Amino acid sequence: NDFWKFKGRYRVVKGSRRSKKSKTTALWYIANLSKEKYREANLLVVRKTYRTLKDSCFTELKWAIKRLGLENTWIPKESPLEIENIETGQKIYFRGLDDPLKVTSITVENGCLCWMWIEEAYEISNEDDFNKLDMSIRGEVPDGYFKQITLTFNPWSATSWLKPRFFDVIDDDIFTKTTTWKQNEWLDDADRNIFLKMQQNNPRRYRIEGDGEWGIAEGLIYEKVRFED
Repeated sequence: NDFWKFKGRYRVVKGSRRSKKSKTTALWYIANLSKEKYREANLLVVRKTYRTLKDSCFTELKWAIKRLGLENTWIPKESPLEIENIETGQKIYFRGLDDPLKVTSITVENGCLCWMWIEEAYEISNEDDFNKLDMSIRGEVPDGYFKQITLTFNPWSATSWLKPRFFDVIDDDIFTKTTTWKQNEWLDDADRNIFLKMQQNNPRRYRIEGDGEWGIAEGLIYEKVRFED
């Protein structure tokens, strides 16, 4: 409910695997883009690399469209990746940071670009890249509209710029939340048993993949690292 109703600039959700942060985000966008009062809103979906969008965000949004019974309104296209509302002309655009010019120069055909979803935001290792994305949501929007960027990710590393930027500050324009697998009513017993066994056999990994806390699960030798161009 708090995630659903927040209208500030940044909505940032970290969480464990299978904690339905991506599905909830996809549902929010399709539900709100379909409202009469937001018929001029458009969405930009971003990941670090363009090729990863088809099997992640694109698929999640198609799932949300089907779940909400809007298959006759929202029509997906694969070349290029795009989802269009054939009644209003609204579009959901997909871009990768591997082609930054296409992200920063994006313009919409109808209405305004007021919402952005950055999935797997931890992949963006450079905060300056995020700042460029932030600036792409600009310009005036109609009365009653609001500009917002939603970031969803697994908190693999406490050294990420995401932590000090969003989680270590108090700002009315920032909403943060941590989700876990326990909040996902769509999991069955087999899914839940994976986490229960992980909790018992690998507590360090569970703290990150189960409880959604900051840390490094495994495989990294040097933990105190800094990424620079």
